[in-house]
Amino acid sequence: MEAEAAITSLVNQLQQISVGSKIQALDELKTAITALPLPDLRRILPNLSINNVFECLNTQDKQEQKVCCEVLDRMLTTLSPPTVVINFHSHLLRWLRLPDDSLKALCLPQISRLSKEVPSQLCQYEDLVEAVADQLTSDSPEVGPPAVTVLTNIGEDPLGLQVLFRDPILGKIVEAMQKNDITRFRIYQIATDLSKTSSAALNFSVAAGLLQELLREVQANDILVQLNAIELISDLAQSSHGLAFLDHQGIVGKLEEMMLGLNENPMMGLLLPGLIKFFGGLSKYHPKEVLSKFDHFVKMVLNNVDHGEPTLKGLSVDTIGFIASTPEGKLALDKIGNPVTECIHSMGNLIRTGPSELKARSLQAMSNIIYLEEENQTDELLNITQRWFSTSMSDPFNTVWSIAQQPFLDLRVPAFQLLHNLAALPWGQRLMNNVPGFKEYLLDRSTEHTKEGKDVKFELIKILAHSPTAPDIFGRPYHVKLTEYFNQGPFYVVAQSEVAMEGE
Repeated sequence: MEAEAAITSLVNQLQQISVGSKIQALDELKTAITALPLPDLRRILPNLSINNVFECLNTQDKQEQKVCCEVLDRMLTTLSPPTVVINFHSHLLRWLRLPDDSLKALCLPQISRLSKEVPSQLCQYEDLVEAVADQLTSDSPEVGPPAVTVLTNIGEDPLGLQVLFRDPILGKIVEAMQKNDITRFRIYQIATDLSKTSSAALNFSVAAGLLQELLREVQANDILVQLNAIELISDLAQSSHGLAFLDHQGIVGKLEEMMLGLNENPMMGLLLPGLIKFFGGLSKYHPKEVLSKFDHFVKMVLNNVDHGEPTLKGLSVDTIGFIASTPEGKLALDKIGNPVTECIHSMGNLIRTGPSELKARSLQAMSNIIYLEEENQTDELLNITQRWFSTSMSDPFNTVWSIAQQPFLDLRVPAFQLLHNLAALPWGQRLMNNVPGFKEYLLDRSTEHTKEGKDVKFELIKILAHSPTAPDIFGRPYHVKLTEYFNQGPFYVVAQSEVAMEGE
């Protein structure tokens, strides 16, 4: 009660202290409310005049303003979002209009919380949303990007979307695009993130001309601008309505033309990673169409796994794994035939002898290549994945198992992930059952000495213990031991009795 009385007293005193002399009282208030448990602070806040604290922003003393903002942040975070937006929207507006970016940066987390939790209520105060839009042009990384987040959150609400794409907010957004490349791409980011979520948002972005401007950036003379534009377009293409828009605009064809023309302009080679990512993303969601239509992309990626320079080699490995992560992608890749088999063999060589980073990425890609959820384990897909894994390298299972036992965490984790995915497949379980020493290794708790090691091995035990096919493949007595291991948990220690011998 003494602490609560002290806080009440300090807040009341702020009204009597002259401007520019309140920093000591604010420091004391900050210390007091930080020490008070949140439930207690939440209980007494309705009895405090938070307006008195907001009034402390009316000073030229930057340090005093900063401490005031920190006090307000603690107080407002304690209150529910509806309470904050209803009672303090005008105060937040005044806070956000302070000239100092470091003070705005302390306000934006509060507005971000409101935009995430009560966007419909927040967008009723259009002057506050407009003030957020004004921050898009800020040079401060603590102001501009958070403003993007707030406006995106608002736009994900149906009412907020309408507010965002009409004047005066839209006018502010379009005006901000004129400042520089950074600000322009902040706005493209908002338009792209919203357009991915729904056709309605895409239609608003198109009506405002934002997506058309983004597509024009692909033809810019600045390679960096082109790269950023292709990356955003890649994100947009993940949605079916986004891809339909891009296809209608002819941009997919233009990007393929750019890929075909890379040999004619060495500088354009800088765009290749972005182009591979774009078509790779398309291939995951539309594998049959993309892999049958864009031959140049397919040949380039498959060839890069073996012959590309390290950056492209890694990206191409990721891309094959990305495409193969879905059943449809596996089937589309299998139809290509020998080139894919040879590519997977090259991936196996990287797992055996490649540099550490490529080895880790190839292990992750191989995990995706063989991954099948139980409902997708058809005879066809099981045969495809088994064939790919068995031809990837000589003795693939022992190779992966040996990497999983090495002391390097960056390799052990993806190797165990591959073992996890093998453990979910009947043919993978048969491999495990037939490899000498592996079953004993599984039940031996002394093989792992770190939390990470115990966790990843326990996940393997968990998959086998819950697998419907494991009892028949491993035999029921062994499966009972796996289940017992699982029930004991990852950190179980076997108690060892000690017998004192006479004379010791």
